[in-house]
Amino acid sequence: MPLFWVKQVFGRAGRPEHDDYGTGIIVARNEDSFEEIQSIYIQGELERIESRFSAETMTEQILATIVGGAQRMEQIHDFINSTFYAYQNTDNMDFVIAELDEILVDLEKKGLIELDGDTIRATPFGTLASRLYLSTNSALELRDGIRVLSDMEKEGRVTLSDFDLLLLLSNCEEIVSLNVKDAMEIATTLSDNLEWLYNGAHALGSAIVANAWIDELTYFELKDRFGAYPGEIHNNIYTQGWMAYAGSRIAQYLQDEQMHVRLRMLNDRIKHGVKPELLGLVSIKGVGRVIARGLYSAGFRTPREVAKARLAQLEKVPGVGAKRAVKLKEEALRQCGM
Repeated sequence: MPLFWVKQVFGRAGRPEHDDYGTGIIVARNEDSFEEIQSIYIQGELERIESRFSAETMTEQILATIVGGAQRMEQIHDFINSTFYAYQNTDNMDFVIAELDEILVDLEKKGLIELDGDTIRATPFGTLASRLYLSTNSALELRDGIRVLSDMEKEGRVTLSDFDLLLLLSNCEEIVSLNVKDAMEIATTLSDNLEWLYNGAHALGSAIVANAWIDELTYFELKDRFGAYPGEIHNNIYTQGWMAYAGSRIAQYLQDEQMHVRLRMLNDRIKHGVKPELLGLVSIKGVGRVIARGLYSAGFRTPREVAKARLAQLEKVPGVGAKRAVKLKEEALRQCGM
């Protein structure tokens, strides 16, 4: 682990408004490890910090600058020249500036900005994409994918499934592709849209794992079934939740109310890892998917039913008990305004 990572972690120790200092602890397994840790992490010099900004990654930064108010070329030049990258790479800046015209033309072609003489403006779609922190490629993937799936369903060519939407999200470049054995075979049991599946074949594994997550499989079950580790599952699920929210906003921009509603619901299901029937119960503060499934199995299907239940009934639900029953009922009463 680089020294600057350790310094960043230690820098989060202690709360500035409450504590005079924070404590960071590194545990050494033996005397040799202790000496190595002391040499590298206590007495060592910080590694050189390199800017991540570059000609290859600056498209989103340029769009964000335009969305932030830069309307003329010289304003964009001023931004680029004020970056840490420019400070470290003064000799390369002519090359970076030379790339700018090509980037602006590409952004205009994709409908993210408008060029009007010397004036540059972000389009409503470009503004939305930037404020959702999407890469331009993912913004286009979501916009075009929503249109394609919506048209397919309206034309009666397919019946859209949640898996089709999960594959749309997994096609975004922010999502790490997970390898799942026999992915296409599994996918064809989850969707009848073969054209869509084959076009998104590289992302099937991530969509399959996400589908199992909202089908209420645990991390351990996912690891056992698909060979994916909890850390990579968690990271993908978190990002897919954000992609679902972003997709719902883009559907709203496209005035596609049906897709907007479906993606918002999918976002909630990804967030909580539940089937649709549990969405009402997990909306109660303090209720996760395990307790929600227990409540549902015991006959409590909505927050109102929980609010009306006797404490003795709630106490019998596995994992609830006396103290949690009181809190559950209080939260359900508050939520229902009873």
